[in-house]
Amino acid sequence: MEKRRLTSLRSVLLQYLVRTALACLLVAVGWLLVLMLWIQNGGLFLPANQAAQACQKAAQDVLPGMTAATFDETQLDSLCRYALFAAPDSSEVLATNMDAGHLQRAMENRQGKTRWHFGYTQYYMTSKLQDGTVCLLQFDYAVPYSDPALRGVLPDMQTVHCILGILLLIGAVVWSTHRTGRFLTRETEKLTAAAQAVARKDLDSAVFSGAKVREYESALQALQTMGDELTGSLQKQWDMEQRQREQIIRLSHKLKTPLTIIKGNAELLAEDDLTEEQRAQVEAILQGAEQTRAYLGKIRAEVQTPLKYRQRK
Repeated sequence: MEKRRLTSLRSVLLQYLVRTALACLLVAVGWLLVLMLWIQNGGLFLPANQAAQACQKAAQDVLPGMTAATFDETQLDSLCRYALFAAPDSSEVLATNMDAGHLQRAMENRQGKTRWHFGYTQYYMTSKLQDGTVCLLQFDYAVPYSDPALRGVLPDMQTVHCILGILLLIGAVVWSTHRTGRFLTRETEKLTAAAQAVARKDLDSAVFSGAKVREYESALQALQTMGDELTGSLQKQWDMEQRQREQIIRLSHKLKTPLTIIKGNAELLAEDDLTEEQRAQVEAILQGAEQTRAYLGKIRAEVQTPLKYRQRK
């Protein structure tokens, strides 16, 4: 019979780590490819440099031909965030489409401050209008939604993409953990079933092999050894009790003959003309002999009952 090839518990855990890492890597690469395909197809998302290109076009081609009076934000791409200042060194904002947070960053940039803010790094372009008015353009390298209406409603694409990617990674870890858990559960069930069979002393139905993990197989072999020793102990106990039963049966047979003689003689004496005291003594002998005979009968019935039957009772 060919010896089965067993694996160690360490190998099982190592396989779990490798499988989990590969699953997470495949999920990450696949999810990144999905994002790239969405961007390339030009459907729901735009490239991350789309805002930079829009601001560059506005700074070079659109804004130089305007003045503060003729400034028209509809001529700018919706990806461009702007702030219109009265002069290059002025902090007076004539018009802007920035929210408070982005405008604060723009003002800090004009003042030369470089404080860190949570979120994307902001980049700037400056364009001078015909009347000396300065338009500061702000943009970042992020994947925007192609529909402007979605930009103010949904979270930015990177956040959504990261959240979904994290959920997929968690799913990959859960899948790998579930697969390894099922394997170890099946191995543990074999060990549990064998241990329960030994506890019930039902060794005929116990299975002490079939594990695929070396440590589990060793535990099953130890249970088999324990079961064999238990079987030997029970056999010795049964043999000893069998010998005791046989001795008691032989003794009861040996006592049966003298009891019969005693009872017969007592019955003969009872037929004679006895005094009241003598008759009482004869009756006591007969009663004692009968009680002894009944007691020996109970002992024989008890010892002749099979050991397993008495254990079930």
